[in-house]
Amino acid sequence: MRIKTGGQHQGWTVVHQARRAWRDSFEGVWLGVEESTGHWMVGRQHDGQSMDDGFDADGNWATSRHFREDNEYLNMRRALVAYDEEAQNASDVWNGMWNQRAHEAVARHLVHRVPFPAPVQLSAGWIGRGLTDYHPPRGSTIPLDGPQAKYELIRYLQGQTRFDEIVTEPGSVSEQEAYQLAIKATGPVRFVCRGVTFYLSE
Repeated sequence: MRIKTGGQHQGWTVVHQARRAWRDSFEGVWLGVEESTGHWMVGRQHDGQSMDDGFDADGNWATSRHFREDNEYLNMRRALVAYDEEAQNASDVWNGMWNQRAHEAVARHLVHRVPFPAPVQLSAGWIGRGLTDYHPPRGSTIPLDGPQAKYELIRYLQGQTRFDEIVTEPGSVSEQEAYQLAIKATGPVRFVCRGVTFYLSE
């Protein structure tokens, strides 16, 4: 059987999945989150003969790795690393765009955790550390519909916080707090994380 990305499957919301042909069989992986607990899971689909037999008749998969700490942010980060590893182990599933696509899928999922109560136009942006105060590195969007702007903000956040160096300064927030601020935003917001200013503005 085949499962639907974005839908519910045995209590898990399917965030991303991929399945590819390799020689005489198909292999696949999938990433899920349990909304009520903040637990994340990486699953390996059954090897099979088509795109539709990664899950058996009861919807079960081959193996899985669970991330069940009390901190959903850490669960998400660890699951993404494991998902990348599992995809590389599944023949021909991983490719050069894999990491970007998986992060995009997570961002799309996080956008809808807190819906916008009314239509709004917002710009998303970031301002980083530069050689001078006059020309720091930055990025921004044109005004977009609220959910699209929030998606761009989360993508900026993913891009600037995927490395191990820690930069702290007065008024800065942790990565976990930054993600929560972005997820909960339904209007203008501004915060500093790892020396980078992130914002949604009208």
